[in-house]
Amino acid sequence: MGWWGVGLAIGLPWLTGTLWISGGRRGDGVPGGGAVAMGYGYVLGLLVVTLLLRAQAALGWRLDATAPLVIMALVALAGGWRIWRQVTGHTPHPGPLLPRGRGASRWQWLLFALLLGWLGWRFVILAQEIWLRPLYPWDAWTTWAVRPRVWSEWRELIPFVAPQLWLADPTGSAYTIEAWAYPWTVPLLALWPTLALGAWNETAANLPWLGAALALGFGFYGQARWWGASPLIALIFTWLLLSLPLLDTHIALAGYADFWLATVFGLSVIAFWQWARTGDRRQGVLAVLLALACPLLKLEGAVWLMLFIPALLTVGLRGWPLRILAAAVAILGVGWWAVGGVAFTLPGWGAFSLTPTLIQVPSLGTFNLGYRGSWDPVLNNFFVLSNWHLFWYLALIGVGLVVVRWPVERWQHAQLVLMVASLAALFVLFFMTDAQRWAEYYTSINRVFFEFIPAFLFWVLTVLVPPRSTGRAGQRLPVALDHGGSDRPDPELLLQRGHPG
Repeated sequence: MGWWGVGLAIGLPWLTGTLWISGGRRGDGVPGGGAVAMGYGYVLGLLVVTLLLRAQAALGWRLDATAPLVIMALVALAGGWRIWRQVTGHTPHPGPLLPRGRGASRWQWLLFALLLGWLGWRFVILAQEIWLRPLYPWDAWTTWAVRPRVWSEWRELIPFVAPQLWLADPTGSAYTIEAWAYPWTVPLLALWPTLALGAWNETAANLPWLGAALALGFGFYGQARWWGASPLIALIFTWLLLSLPLLDTHIALAGYADFWLATVFGLSVIAFWQWARTGDRRQGVLAVLLALACPLLKLEGAVWLMLFIPALLTVGLRGWPLRILAAAVAILGVGWWAVGGVAFTLPGWGAFSLTPTLIQVPSLGTFNLGYRGSWDPVLNNFFVLSNWHLFWYLALIGVGLVVVRWPVERWQHAQLVLMVASLAALFVLFFMTDAQRWAEYYTSINRVFFEFIPAFLFWVLTVLVPPRSTGRAGQRLPVALDHGGSDRPDPELLLQRGHPG
C-alpha cells in the first residue's frame, strides 16, 4: 500500500480509539475530554492492533495489514454511529481540545500560543529525526527490532527460543536473541506499519513512537484540564513533560520499549487517580485497560502492575477493615522474615523463591538481595546531569508541600500509597539487587525511572493545583466552558438538570 498505507495504519486505529472513548463519555462537558479521548484513543487503538496480529498468527493466516484495517474501519464506523446517536439525542460533546473564551488575559493567551508553537516545532524536529535516522544501535538492534524485521520478511510470527533450543533445532525454523523471552507487543507495534508499507522499513517501524509521544501529550494535557487546571497551567505541565531531554531522546532514537511503558503506565496511573477521586467509571475502565497492558510491553511491567494493589485497597477499604488488613500484612511480613522466606514450584511456570536474601521469578530472573547501592550516581543523574532538567527539584517542592499539608482525603491517601510503593520498588531494585550496577554505570537507572516520570509529574500537578469540585456520587458538576476553564457552575445547566440555582 506504500506510505499512504502507513498513514492509514497509524491514523485509523487512532481514530477508532478516539471515537470509542469519546462515545463512552455521556457528556458532562468536562474540559479536556477531547484531548483525553485522542491521547488514550491512540494508545488503546494500537494495542488492539497488536492483538489482531496475534489473532492472525493463531489462526495460521499470513500476516497482512488488510484484515486488521478492515476490522478497525468497521469498529470506527460503529463508534462514529454511536456518537451520532448521542448528538441527535442532544448529548453534550466532550470538552474542547483547545481553550476558548474571554476569561484569560492577553499575556496568558500569548504564552499559551508560544508554548503550543514551541511544542509543535519540537515535534517537527523529532519527526525529521525519525524520518532521516536509521534504526539506532544497542537495545533497539539487539532486543526490540530483530523480531519485527524477521516477521516482516516471513509474514508470520516466527518463534524466538532459548539459545539451547535454537542449537538443538534441526529444522532451522526458529530464531534466537538474548532477550528471546521478552514480550511481543513492542515488536508488533514496530511490525504493524511495515506490513501496511509492504516491506521492512526502519522509518515506518519507528513512526508509532512519534504517535505515542503526541498521544502522551494529548492525554496528559486533557487529564490536567479534567483535574481542574486552567488551559495555561495544563499546557505548562505538558511542556515540562515533553521537553525532558531523556523523553525527547527516546522519541528521536525510536525503537526502545521504555517510552511505550512510560506512556501506558503513566496514563493508567493518571486515570486511576482521577477515578479514585471522582468515582468516574470511565476513568476506571481506562486505568484498568492500560494497567493490564503493562506486562505485555516489558517484563517489569508485571511488577509495576502490582503497584496498583495497595493503592486500590486504600480506595476500597476504610476504618477497621483497612487497619485489620494492614496489621495482617505486617504480621505476615514478620512471619515471612522469621521463617526465612518461601520457595515453591508451579507446574508450567517454574520455581519461585522469595527470601530475605533472594528473589527468583520465572521470566523476570533471579535477584540476590542485600543493601549495596550508592547514592552518588542517583544524585548526579537527578540533580547534576542534564537528562531531567529541573524535574527532580520540582518533585522535591511537591514532597515538601505534601509534608506541610498532610493529605486527609481518601484519594490523596491512594495517591501517596502508589507514589511510596513505586519509590520503594525502585529503591529495592537499585539499592538491594545487582541492578545497582545500572546506577553505578549510569545506564538503565534513567530509563527505568523514566517509566514513572509522567505519573510523578502529574502527581506534582495535583499537589499544586486544587481539583475541580464534584457533585454527588462522584459526578462532576457542569462547568461553563466560556470562562477560560473556570470552575464556576453554569446556572443554566444546573437548572436544566434540576439543581437549585
